[in-house]
Amino acid sequence: MTEKVLMKVLDITQGTSGKTPYFLLLGEVGGMRKLSVMVGPFEAQAILVSMRGVKVGRPLMPDVYVQSMQAFGIVLREVYIYKVLDGVYYSMLELEQDGVVQHVDVRTSDAIALALRFEAPVYTSESLLAREHIFEDGHGAISIPVSSVDIDVLREALSRAIREEKYELAAQLRDEISRREKNTEG
Repeated sequence: MTEKVLMKVLDITQGTSGKTPYFLLLGEVGGMRKLSVMVGPFEAQAILVSMRGVKVGRPLMPDVYVQSMQAFGIVLREVYIYKVLDGVYYSMLELEQDGVVQHVDVRTSDAIALALRFEAPVYTSESLLAREHIFEDGHGAISIPVSSVDIDVLREALSRAIREEKYELAAQLRDEISRREKNTEG
C-alpha cells in the first residue's frame, strides 16, 4: 500500500510571462515539501473563488457539480493525486453515495476546486511527493522537476537557456522535448 501524504492548497500564482499558465501551490501538511501544478486561467479562477470565499453572481462549474452531487447524496470523501506524466498531474476523486464508494479519474485542477468546496482532504503518494516536490534555495529562487511542466514551458525554458548561454541545461531541455515529442508520435 502506498503511503498517502495529506496536502493543503497554499496559493495560486501566475507564471512570469503573459503566455505562462497559473501555478497551484500545494504544501505537505506538517512538512516542508510543496508541489507546483500548472492550471489554466478558468481553473485558477474556480480555485481562487473558493479559497478566498468570493461570492459570484452565477455559479461556476465546480459549484454546479457540488450542487448536483449534493442533490443526489454524493459525498466527496477525498482527492488523490496519483501520477505526473509529461507535465500533467492525474487525480482521482473518491465519491460515496449510500455507502457505495466509487473512484473517478479527473483533472487535478477540477479535483482541487471540488475538494475546496466540499472541504475534502487532498492526498498524494509519498513517492510522487519525494520525486516531484519543488526546491527552494532560500533566496527566493525555486526549481521544479522537468516532469511537472508541459512542453510549451520547456520550449520557453530552452529558448531562455540558449539566450543565456547555458548550453548544458539547453541540451537537457532539448532531450526532454525530443523524448516527449517522440512519445506523442508513436
